[in-house]
Amino acid sequence: MNESQEGPGPVPRGEARRAAILEAAGRLFADRPYDALSIDEIATAAGVAKGLIYYYFASKRGLFLAVIQQAAEALNTLAEEFGDLSPTERLTRTLDGFLWWADAHRSAFQTITSGGVGVDAEVIDFYHRVRHRLQAALSLGLTGERVPPPTLRVALDGWLSFVEGATVSWLAGGDLDRDEVRDMAVRVLGGVLQAVGAAAHDDADRSP
Repeated sequence: MNESQEGPGPVPRGEARRAAILEAAGRLFADRPYDALSIDEIATAAGVAKGLIYYYFASKRGLFLAVIQQAAEALNTLAEEFGDLSPTERLTRTLDGFLWWADAHRSAFQTITSGGVGVDAEVIDFYHRVRHRLQAALSLGLTGERVPPPTLRVALDGWLSFVEGATVSWLAGGDLDRDEVRDMAVRVLGGVLQAVGAAAHDDADRSP
């Protein structure tokens, strides 16, 4: 019997199996490096035959990329789901979610922000898409426009790099609370935006 013919239900069995594999792989890759996990371990954790992993994902790398893509979409959702809040509330909740996700999915976070398995072009592409959408969401909250002006674009890109680096340091050190890291990031963004405002003022003064 093929996957499309399997029993009735709100979720086809094939989709449920694929989701179970992704969930199990996400848990395992959260705490263990790519090279430290085998297909056999992932299959056992998911409660499926090893062959099903190859059926749905072709290889361990294909499964890992699916986990990373799912992670990237989760991060994008965190930045975009608070559109009815004030910019400050939206930023605070987005950072809370971002830090919680990074803590709960450490290996995937490290992979997304560092470029992945070696230098993997697909993981790097996911990373750039995540950064672009986070930047657009921040710009929308600050200016009402998804495309920031050049000075703000550069400033937000630098701030996102700071947040990623601070998160890596926080996860490695474990000596700060998540709220402390979040509040520090908010204060740093405040300083960044002051610098953007000063730069815009200087540009206006230089205009003929």
